[in-house]
Amino acid sequence: MAESDRSATNEPIDTAAAVLQALASPIRLRIVLDVIDQEATAGELAERLGVGYTTLAKHLRHLRVAGLVRRRRSANHVRYVATPSAVLLVRAIFVTTGPDGEHGTQVRGALPRH
Repeated sequence: MAESDRSATNEPIDTAAAVLQALASPIRLRIVLDVIDQEATAGELAERLGVGYTTLAKHLRHLRVAGLVRRRRSANHVRYVATPSAVLLVRAIFVTTGPDGEHGTQVRGALPRH
């Protein structure tokens, strides 16, 4: 198999690994959970999560590159929201994880509403 064939085969795996790595950080997972239900500015997120703006900006960049959040201009602000794929992934994580292998605990926005 040629080198270019191998890299094409590994691309989906590399993409999945980057997404999982982005969510492996507790602060980044909290950011995604926070913007599942509603959009927020970086300032709002920093205040709610109790982190500095510079720290938050670095984490938002990781999440954007991984395709887990997107930004939208709204007048003079940039607002962040979870992408549909992030919502599905986070829901799947919380459905399959829980204490002692039990069904996952409901997390605001992470599980579908009935």
